[in-house]
Amino acid sequence: MTNILRHKKLDELGIKNEIPKTSKLINDILKISLPAAAETFLVGLVGLMDTIMVGSLGKEAISSVSITQQPVYITLTFCFGLTAGIIAIVSRRFGQNDREGANKALRQTLVLGIIISSIITILSLVFGRAFIKLAGAKPDTIDNATAYFKIVSSVLILNYLRILILAGQRAAGYTKMTLITNIIANATNILFNYLLINGNFGFPRLEVRGAAYATIIGNIVAFLVAFASVYRSKRFVSIHFKENWRLDIETIKSLYFVSLSAFIEQIFVRIGFFLIAVIINNLGTDAVAINTITQNIVSLSFNIIDGFAIGAAALVGKSLGEDKADLSYAYGVLSQMICIGIGIFMMVIIMIFRKPLSDIFTNDKMVVSQAAKLLLFASIVVLPQSLQWVTTVMLRAAGDSKYTARGSMYSVMIIRPLLSYILCYPLSLGLYGAWAGMLIDQTFRLIHNEKRFLSLEWIKIRL
Repeated sequence: MTNILRHKKLDELGIKNEIPKTSKLINDILKISLPAAAETFLVGLVGLMDTIMVGSLGKEAISSVSITQQPVYITLTFCFGLTAGIIAIVSRRFGQNDREGANKALRQTLVLGIIISSIITILSLVFGRAFIKLAGAKPDTIDNATAYFKIVSSVLILNYLRILILAGQRAAGYTKMTLITNIIANATNILFNYLLINGNFGFPRLEVRGAAYATIIGNIVAFLVAFASVYRSKRFVSIHFKENWRLDIETIKSLYFVSLSAFIEQIFVRIGFFLIAVIINNLGTDAVAINTITQNIVSLSFNIIDGFAIGAAALVGKSLGEDKADLSYAYGVLSQMICIGIGIFMMVIIMIFRKPLSDIFTNDKMVVSQAAKLLLFASIVVLPQSLQWVTTVMLRAAGDSKYTARGSMYSVMIIRPLLSYILCYPLSLGLYGAWAGMLIDQTFRLIHNEKRFLSLEWIKIRL
């Protein structure tokens, strides 16, 4: 095992720190990653519960909510870029024991987040219907989809702040707080879904709009809990209003170095995903409903992997900050091995239970039957996705976001949409074509980013 965890290039570079026992490394990974995985799994579970509750209204309602997914993520593109920057910088400063530097970076990020999200909120409310129509909404879904999108976009500022605060917490290894925050927020979301979608306990029956209101109530609660966790906190990550909140050139430069590339990567990813969504949405309401069910089930495995990727990013960044590149590499390899094991397990579970899992979303037998069949193929995507994602997030945490951005540009924005369109329409493979495109995309990015990880070029980056 020791040979696997130590790259021969490390000796050539003269990096010879003492690496703890494998059991100690695994314990470190699990200590940070398990709460993060529980958190991301719960987030995915709430998304699944949303779909199930909305599914009681019919396939048109499922499609209405699903169509808004990529437009909502596009509004968060800048936030995801800033998140990559704050994770890389805070984890590095944590390793350097530079608390002031970490918190200064967090404050700068929050100020930028407020400015950017305010602009995007206005644009979303003004041009929401046109955006949803561009996403491929049909006459039977566009009204509900537009209403859902505008309602959810109304609290975008709080959503930005919550995501950025929790990213700072995760980067310092405090994943339990993000777990607690999301448990409270998700419980709130599910409660108000139950009350507002079908009008239980005297609450108004708001259907799709009820799901949107439940989402923003959950987001507001999540922001309040996240803010309370860092305000005047004695932990490594904290904020105080009396501190200097003016934009600082040196801190902005560090954020710019990582965040710009991550933002560009997110632009590529969101354009690609948006094109895929349009391709699928144009297959019709039935296809959108089938794909939504399939995606929700497959995404649960990704949510777990995302938690381990968060843990790996924190440990990789911290080790680099401590000038222990060999330890950083060891954490990375072990995290990859754990994620492959989880991916195999989840793929088998999905294949075995695909029919009962599909059955909980809707009473439409045709939709359930087709979703169960599609899952047999779609679940294969879990394997390359598991290894690809943890590797990508580790490279970003090291500040190597330019490299990952190039891979996303080629694969997500060009290769996947082009192949998906050809397979869906000219070759008439429908949803199977879209998922084949995703399988090829994940495999391409896995090879692209794993090659970079093994090159060790990322350990040379200074932030």
